[in-house]
Amino acid sequence: MGLFDRFKKKNDASRRMHYDEQLQSYIIEIKNILFVSEDEQDSSYIAKLEIIAENYHRGLEGIIAFMLPDLTEMYGDIDAETVREKLGRPVIDYDNGTVRYFEQSFDDTHIFEFEFLDDIFQDIQYFSIDG
Repeated sequence: MGLFDRFKKKNDASRRMHYDEQLQSYIIEIKNILFVSEDEQDSSYIAKLEIIAENYHRGLEGIIAFMLPDLTEMYGDIDAETVREKLGRPVIDYDNGTVRYFEQSFDDTHIFEFEFLDDIFQDIQYFSIDG
């Protein structure tokens, strides 16, 4: 087995979802985004999540602009860069079309969430601050 084969095998193994007791979901981390699913998914689904991760990062400015009015109302005068710094790692449930931020650092009691209706994060709605 050559070096490439070993790398490919290791990379394939790291691209599997595993069950997380705390979240009670199957999870996988891709590009600093945690994806959750009720069921363990196959490699074609995970390949789709890799595209979704790229799209999330490309659409982050629009996502922040969408959340900014509600965050400003809740936390005072903040700008887009502050939001970017404080959001933390997103948790995306692709099957349910939701993005949550459990690790946001605006405070230690709230969870931010919104819904997305497309795979490029342009059609987003229902931002909420729960806690």
